Amino acid sequence: MGHTRLGQLPQTRKWREVVELVASGADVAQVANATIKAAESAFSFVSDDSGYNHAVWLMTQLGLAQSHPSPLEYLREHGIDIPANTSLPGIAVALTDALDRHFASIDGHSDLGELAQRALVDAVIRRLEPKLEQGSLFNLQAEHAQQALAQFRKEKEFGMLTREFFARLTNECMNYFLSKTLATNLGEGQRFATMNQMAQFEEALTTHCREASEIVQQFSEEWFSKHRYEEQGSISSESVKGFASYALKKMKDELKARAKADGR
Repeated sequence: MGHTRLGQLPQTRKWREVVELVASGADVAQVANATIKAAESAFSFVSDDSGYNHAVWLMTQLGLAQSHPSPLEYLREHGIDIPANTSLPGIAVALTDALDRHFASIDGHSDLGELAQRALVDAVIRRLEPKLEQGSLFNLQAEHAQQALAQFRKEKEFGMLTREFFARLTNECMNYFLSKTLATNLGEGQRFATMNQMAQFEEALTTHCREASEIVQQFSEEWFSKHRYEEQGSISSESVKGFASYALKKMKDELKARAKADGR
């Protein structure tokens, strides 16, 4: 079984700029923008990454399922096997298994696909958990599971789910490349004198990605409403692929725009 890796960034001029920015104490926006530019070629295959596209497709199925008489049955037919009596972790496992089966069906997976898998599970948990009573987190009856998932049928809720997904995915991609650079700048006399200082930078990067992902939310709401109507309640995989590619482009453009604004 193959595994397509994003790979290590070569010692290019753009990547050296990232390293220098981290070492010199540049703010999060500048580091994030430089990382995106340096990693541009590494993500050039994103629109063709099957795992990434399938994660986004599964996300749309969560939104479409509630328009059908039996939402859980619809999700099972589309690869998300949520048991009648489940839990929030059970929903997370069902989503993870759905992507694992997809990876197996294509004889391989990629680093980007794995990052997308984690981002999808995390986004769904983040959106569902606040809406569930504490006692029901680990004991959802069929009707409770459907009620919890039903929110994603609403354009606004789908947009917020999508925003969570792209915020987490973008942050994961940044960390994929930045982790070693941050670690080499840890210690006395370095950018991060303590582990706590480095953790604060990483938290600031997470917040920066979440704030930038606002650009995706409104676009997602409008796209979901439009395509669900035009495609009569079913959105094609080709439509989803186009959405997945353009949404990530909007994220990258927003991060670059925020860096320019902060630099003025």
